[in-house]
Amino acid sequence: MRAVEECYACLDRLIVTTATLATDVPELREKALAAGRAVLEAEFSPDRIPAQIAAAAQRVIRETAQNPDPFKKVKEGELALSARVVGEVSPSVNDDWTSLFRLAALGNSIDFFRDLATVAAEMRMPVEFYIDEIPAFLERLAGVRCLLFLTDNAGECYFDLPLFRRLAVAVEEAVYVVKGAPVQNDLTLADLEASGLREAFRRVETTGTDSPGLDLEAASPAFRALYERADLILAKGMGYFESFSEMNDGRVFHLLKAKCRPVAAALGVPQGSFVAAFSRA
Repeated sequence: MRAVEECYACLDRLIVTTATLATDVPELREKALAAGRAVLEAEFSPDRIPAQIAAAAQRVIRETAQNPDPFKKVKEGELALSARVVGEVSPSVNDDWTSLFRLAALGNSIDFFRDLATVAAEMRMPVEFYIDEIPAFLERLAGVRCLLFLTDNAGECYFDLPLFRRLAVAVEEAVYVVKGAPVQNDLTLADLEASGLREAFRRVETTGTDSPGLDLEAASPAFRALYERADLILAKGMGYFESFSEMNDGRVFHLLKAKCRPVAAALGVPQGSFVAAFSRA
């Protein structure tokens, strides 16, 4: 998905949030903010993918503020909230495929632009998919040897685990893929270890990069090799949708909540809808 006009304001808001979280020193914060906005001004165009611009802007903010993980405390709060909410909703979740997909999608309600109380309330609401291609996914799953599960927000790992465990039984090789370095509130290996779930996922790899979407050129050779031999890729969140919607990769299955209007419009769904669907060119 290419950037549209309203993506500019959203990216600027992300830059302000990142710079604010990155340092308490006013002079350094202003310098980091200016650096991030300079990237936005230089990079923003209808030819660019928003996730790529977000990655570049956050990178210079982290470097300028000398803070490798500005969202660390935000992620800690999301992990604590998610563990609590999953504990509340899990007893009522069945172990059929649709229920497990709904639970995993529910975790994608996490949004660092919104307060945790609002997010917590939404996490307790039922999930109905506006686009539901889970039956087609399960048909494809029957012939799969290697499946990649690409993660999004840190707190989602608690919601992902039941579905991932079921997928790991269904295929020869299931790999839970986290970000290679901190970027906004996305899940990293350190976050997964902090959650206490690292061993529960068994096979965990990283993208080797700090992009909120997929940047194959910047990804590690190990991840690129894994990506090339994957038979099916479950990608969570809007960052991966922005990337994969430009790649014409029929192996990709999106699981997300369309939180912003441009992503919702690209998917052809109302804003706020849950989607479980294969990627389209």
